Amino acid sequence: MQTDIYYRDITKTENLEAYLLEKVEGTVEDFFKNDSGAHLTVRVETDRHRSQTRKPSYVCEVILKASFIRNVIKVRKTDENFKRCVANTVDALKVILSKQSSLKSQHRRRDPALRYQPETWEDSVA
Repeated sequence: MQTDIYYRDITKTENLEAYLLEKVEGTVEDFFKNDSGAHLTVRVETDRHRSQTRKPSYVCEVILKASFIRNVIKVRKTDENFKRCVANTVDALKVILSKQSSLKSQHRRRDPALRYQPETWEDSVA
């Protein structure tokens, strides 16, 4: 899986990059273990800068393009606390991925051809 991290108006540090990789890749790896063609983009930025009267506002955006999913998954959250912003984004991404995973596992559950099951062997022969 290819992972790109973009920073805007935030100082890039090794600790910050390790934190983002741990949170986001840890969530995505559970669902895309065998997909080497997946592309993950993480963007973090300061939406509103700090002043004497207001707190800063941070934006975290995750864009995921898997090789076997037609649609692109995009999650964007905003918060005044950076770690809470990243946590909210990861939680929302986890919900979306778990819904898609459960839909995929339920794909042939309601197939009309599988509805008919003969009760005995004589019924299936006759």
